[in-house]
Amino acid sequence: MFGTVFAKRQTRQRAVLALIAGIAVLFGALAYLTELLDTTLQAAVYDRGIAISPAKVKNQITIVAVDDLTIRAQNVYPLPRRAYAQLIDRLAADRPTTIAFDVSFYDRSPSAVDDAVLAGAVSRAGNVILAMQGAGTGTVGDHTTVYRTVNLPPPDLRAAAAGVGSVNVAADPDGRVRDSQMLIEGPDGTRYYSLALLAAARQVRADLTKATLANDRLRIPAPLGDRVLPVNQRGGMPVYYASAPATPTVDQRSGPPCSIAGEFCVVSMQDVIDGKIPSSLITGRTVFVGFHSVSAVPDDYPVPNSGGAKMFGVEIWANTAQSIFTNRYPVLRQGFLTTLLAVLVVTALGLFLVVRWHLRGFLSALGVLALYVVGGYVLFALQTQGDVGTGPVEVPSIGYVAPSAFWWVVSLGYLLVEERRAVTRTQSTFGRFVTPSVARTILEKEEAGQLGLGGEGREVTVLFGDIRGFTTMSEGMTPADLLGHLNRYFDGMVDVVNRFDGTVNKYNGDNIMVIWNAPIEVPRHARRAVECALEMQRWIQSERAGGGPDVSFGFGINSGQVVAGFLGAKGRMEYTVIGDTANVASRLTSSDIARRDQVACSAETLALLGDDVESVDLGAIAVKGRAEPVRCYQVNRAGEIVNPNPAPPPQLQVTKAAVAGYH
Repeated sequence: MFGTVFAKRQTRQRAVLALIAGIAVLFGALAYLTELLDTTLQAAVYDRGIAISPAKVKNQITIVAVDDLTIRAQNVYPLPRRAYAQLIDRLAADRPTTIAFDVSFYDRSPSAVDDAVLAGAVSRAGNVILAMQGAGTGTVGDHTTVYRTVNLPPPDLRAAAAGVGSVNVAADPDGRVRDSQMLIEGPDGTRYYSLALLAAARQVRADLTKATLANDRLRIPAPLGDRVLPVNQRGGMPVYYASAPATPTVDQRSGPPCSIAGEFCVVSMQDVIDGKIPSSLITGRTVFVGFHSVSAVPDDYPVPNSGGAKMFGVEIWANTAQSIFTNRYPVLRQGFLTTLLAVLVVTALGLFLVVRWHLRGFLSALGVLALYVVGGYVLFALQTQGDVGTGPVEVPSIGYVAPSAFWWVVSLGYLLVEERRAVTRTQSTFGRFVTPSVARTILEKEEAGQLGLGGEGREVTVLFGDIRGFTTMSEGMTPADLLGHLNRYFDGMVDVVNRFDGTVNKYNGDNIMVIWNAPIEVPRHARRAVECALEMQRWIQSERAGGGPDVSFGFGINSGQVVAGFLGAKGRMEYTVIGDTANVASRLTSSDIARRDQVACSAETLALLGDDVESVDLGAIAVKGRAEPVRCYQVNRAGEIVNPNPAPPPQLQVTKAAVAGYH
């Protein structure tokens, strides 16, 4: 029952396509749950979304660069801590909200005096956040990363600072930094927030002591609205990058500081110390101090919108802080149900188009996918408009929907295989009713758009075969037995015809008509026709001798010009030949000419056979429709092929056929 149902092409196709759609959705679900595409396709989608719709740079952050200009001016590296103390004092005079150092002060310097000077400056400013760091390889905890060792500033610096924040950078497998590490833990379970989070919390007056973590969200109360940060399992928050890596400070010397639109304000540390930076670029802002535009410290990383360049770590903290200021965070992908629904709809629509129009449908499906991609990015851009967001913004799950194209290719391939099988079946079935050569001709002409009524002049050889004693034989058989015997002999005869390059044109009861040299060219077609007739006689006689019914054939053959082509009506046509040549061949099947088990041919055919032929002159026979009699011959041998039962020459030459011919 099951096999019978699926033997039907349409039912089988529906079942297979439904299975493909199911596998596509299941793959999407499993890929989503296992985060299979997060670091590949979806990461690329995420990066493109950030590049297309970057955040807007706000005048809330200034980056003080420890750059090559500063190192040359100080004439020493690493910079002495008294230089940082000078910087802090100079900045503090302009009253920034926060001074956050992405510079490590984990060890004592060679000068105890310099350490004390730095601690004093940090204490006087009262708003300095110092860097700390988890050392070695961390292990993923509950929305945090746990380190066995942490590097902290000396106790006197920690006591003087407003806080210490982690500066661990966690890159994705492709090396790009998309997340900023919000939370880490030390070996004793102490939790440390990131440098950027501490700085941003001071700017928006958020209370980190009341922060709560639930359902991958870190909620921090703030006077102007809670900040809701999406946090992944390792404690990373996606950063909404605002600009590509900022222009190096040395390249900004020709114009006013921080005059490049669309970039964070980056100034040289030495220019701040020398008082060359306007107070307006410091007052009320969050100031990050770190290495930027410096060749001595390779503290730079590729980020989603950096292209082939890299972004210094201090800029990553600046982008992180601005994401928190504006309360907008790009989440890597949409929710599970939303993603799965998109996979289902896009896949199903594409499958419908592929089934409906095959290759054109596949191209249309790609257009649908392109519209989905464009629509997803447009939606993301619309959700990220405005100065302040409402929390996480999901990047469209294009990376999980894009594999739909693969399933469309699979479906298209399956349909093409089914179509090929159908064509093969059609050709096979067609070949049962039409000789393979005619079938090929019809298909080729149909593909070329040339299939139509009409014909052409061709020189051919036509063979007619007629059963001897058919009426007597049929009287003693049931119709089923009679048909079985006829099919048995015709089946064997057609095998012989195919071996000798003939084209079976038609069957008419107990008669058969075969053509050579139409529709395909056959060299020495007359010879091939006569050899075929002799071989058929050998086969028929051997079947009869082996216990088959007492069936015998007489074959008449003629060669000459005919009109060969498609005859009939536009809705129903057949390939055939018409003309006097075919008419004469049919007349030669008369039992007076092509006797039992014999092959008769015209003089026109005999002239084309060659010298290695044994024939018997049957005389000139008057044929209906011909003014002149037709000279005909009985052929007993052609080359190595011999009729096993040749009839003796007639006592009198035949002058008139007893049977009118083929009907």
